[in-house]
Amino acid sequence: MKDNHLQDVSFDFIRYANCWEDADILLAGMNVLKGDKILSIASAGDNVFALLSKGPQQVVAVDISSVQLWLCELKRAAYRRFDHGDFIAFLGFVPADNRIAAYQSIRDLLSAEAKNYWDQQSRAIENGVIHFGKFEEYFQLFKSKVLPTVHNRETVDELMTTKSVEAQKAFYDTCWNTEAWQAMYGDFFGKKMLGERGRDPQFLKHVKGDVAEMILERESNHLSTPKAFDNHFLYYILYNTFEVNNLPYYARPENYEAIKANLDALELRKGLLHEVVNDGEQFDGFNLSDIFEYMSDDIFAVQANFMANMAKPNARLVYWNLMIPRVISDIRSDLIGDLSLMSDLKEKDKGYFYGQVIIERKK
Repeated sequence: MKDNHLQDVSFDFIRYANCWEDADILLAGMNVLKGDKILSIASAGDNVFALLSKGPQQVVAVDISSVQLWLCELKRAAYRRFDHGDFIAFLGFVPADNRIAAYQSIRDLLSAEAKNYWDQQSRAIENGVIHFGKFEEYFQLFKSKVLPTVHNRETVDELMTTKSVEAQKAFYDTCWNTEAWQAMYGDFFGKKMLGERGRDPQFLKHVKGDVAEMILERESNHLSTPKAFDNHFLYYILYNTFEVNNLPYYARPENYEAIKANLDALELRKGLLHEVVNDGEQFDGFNLSDIFEYMSDDIFAVQANFMANMAKPNARLVYWNLMIPRVISDIRSDLIGDLSLMSDLKEKDKGYFYGQVIIERKK
């Protein structure tokens, strides 16, 4: 299978230090059962670890980027050796005094390649690796340099302060959604800036329409409601940190021991999906992130068929559409979209910037 749609994308740095798809939605959509075999995009590892909490027999985490896999290795090593408090301190969720010493205490658990990489990343380790991705640095630029040009800290705090539905809507309409906010948004979250500073120009190659306009509409629908108050993604975008009582799924104390107990079920594989999956290998569930966003229609059709062929009967496939509507069941009649569940989970999805979460089941 020839697939060169990412040949011009650089993979020699951490692009995502966090997963930006909602793990709670992923788990609700996939309904992982003990003994399942799951195929997942690795990314920053967060949602791979979330899947482990449900007791699958195996989670095969795949990424074209060695660096993203080394990040997964580092987080896995931290799970193995640290208690929950030291884990979140080391990664950067809360302050810590000596992360370099903590790294040295888990270094022996890494592969030779991962050791070589992380030995040279002292700044990332010292500052907390969850703040070290290109995408996170995009939001750090937004919070420190761009957002203050339109809203001061008091206004930001008021946006995130618990209030009634009516009060939040009124605040958003009168105080937040100003002409200056809209103009700034059109520039900073436009296709050029988002491609160069946030994601990659190749990731937006197939997008038609105004990128900033699409995202602003979704953001307006979210920020103008009380759903904004407990959204850890939004909190990071606005404050560049997470609240200790509102962490991503994989870092929450109530999930920690279940994940730690099942780390041996995780297998990391480097390459494109069709390059690393064995002949005849089949899976009960698929976490496909938003990978179809980056493909032409022709490549999507090929990859969609490949996924469907690997799916066991009753397997669930979960993935997100960001700006390009791509649905495997439009191509494969042996897959069925769970429209009711998709609608319900879309309302709860903290990844408000996505257009739709897709949940399909193999007949």
